[in-house]
Amino acid sequence: MPSVSNQTAVPPNRILVIDDLPLIPLAFQEVFRSLNPAATVDYSENIFTALSSKAFANTNFDLVITDSLQDNFSKNMQQAVSELKKRFGQPLIMIYSSSYDPLIIGQMETAGIDAYVHKFESIDEIRKAYAELSKGEVYVSGIFHTMYYEYGLGVRK
Repeated sequence: MPSVSNQTAVPPNRILVIDDLPLIPLAFQEVFRSLNPAATVDYSENIFTALSSKAFANTNFDLVITDSLQDNFSKNMQQAVSELKKRFGQPLIMIYSSSYDPLIIGQMETAGIDAYVHKFESIDEIRKAYAELSKGEVYVSGIFHTMYYEYGLGVRK
């Protein structure tokens, strides 16, 4: 996998989690703090709220984790990621989803997505994603990697 181009190999300290379940950011906070005591996690329930929030005005994040790119936000994955990066100071982007989308894996590099992780992966898999991002590497979680590369469930031509 290609290296992350927008950040040097340092652990993300300032993290924004966008998810409609408020317990998800708390779980991320615990996992990330076990790896990096300086990590802080902010929360927004959806992309629209995050992008328009006055609380996040002039806030740069090292990592933005979103449960999806929400179809009604943008039909263009690259545009959606670009808006998040522009608004939040060029953070790494992690998609944290319960559904498999081979287009995400197929377009990670061009869209600027740095990690794609299944919501029901183990905590060890989340730690691994964080560690790989901290080293400047792009990451696809085990389940999605297996489906795309080993089972051939990628984009059909």
